[in-house]
Amino acid sequence: MLKDKKFKDEGLRKDKFQRKTKETDIELYLNIDGNGEYNISTGVPFFNHMLEQLAKHSNFDINLNAKGDIEIDLHHLIEDTGIVLGQAVNKLAGEKKGINRYGFASVPMDEALVQTTVDFSGRAYFAYHYYYNNDNYDNDARNGSKIKNKTSSLSIINNNRNNGFVDLSRGFPLSKRKLTNKFNNFNAKYKHLIHKINSINSDDSSQLSQLSNNEKELKTKLFNSELLYNELVAEIFFYDYVNIFFEAFCKNALINLHINVMYGNNYHHITEATFKSCAVSISNALRKTGRNNIPSTKGMI
Repeated sequence: MLKDKKFKDEGLRKDKFQRKTKETDIELYLNIDGNGEYNISTGVPFFNHMLEQLAKHSNFDINLNAKGDIEIDLHHLIEDTGIVLGQAVNKLAGEKKGINRYGFASVPMDEALVQTTVDFSGRAYFAYHYYYNNDNYDNDARNGSKIKNKTSSLSIINNNRNNGFVDLSRGFPLSKRKLTNKFNNFNAKYKHLIHKINSINSDDSSQLSQLSNNEKELKTKLFNSELLYNELVAEIFFYDYVNIFFEAFCKNALINLHINVMYGNNYHHITEATFKSCAVSISNALRKTGRNNIPSTKGMI
């Protein structure tokens, strides 16, 4: 836990927040004038890692304990975490007197580049795009040869094969998404075993003893979430959860948030660069200018 004594300075924008539903229970302590310290627990290691990037690169101090029905799906937990963080940022921004209001960041991570622009406008608008470049080439640092940019490996289908932005704001249409060969092979090979294993009471030793060695090995793998995360979680986040989290955050923070993934070959790199880019742009927008005016001709935001 982050120690409260570090946050006793007057004038710091900080508070505690909670959201409790039948699906999730989330407790948050947020200090947007912090030092990038964090203590984050969501039950989803990759999500922890992304939120740690958000804290570190925004200089927000985040103490987050989030529980949810992740045995069903990660959707509720990730969306509700975005809701709580968005509501917290909106409250702590106050009437937005003396802040920059706008923020921009262009953040690379190896071969990936993500650009984010934010406006603390008091209105929610979310845009999330991936730039499809069919003719893009990348230099291979290991041997200096030119290799085709692996845009196709990201399963983004452009029927006309023209360069341009693909709108990901509402997620990927299932009709335009290819499941990975890895997932298809796993599903085809083990589907009947998974069904059999799930039907067996794990407390019944007589039933478990009937399983073959291969089935026992599979059972171990299925219940070892760390193995599955290492194989698939970055890709799943890229497709299913980046837009869910940031759209929920955007709508509850009441900001304009535009995320443009310019290019990238690796799911982990793109997703992490997205969280880092958003962190920097949000932090820049909330930075105090030393002036005491509200940055709007309306006189209020």
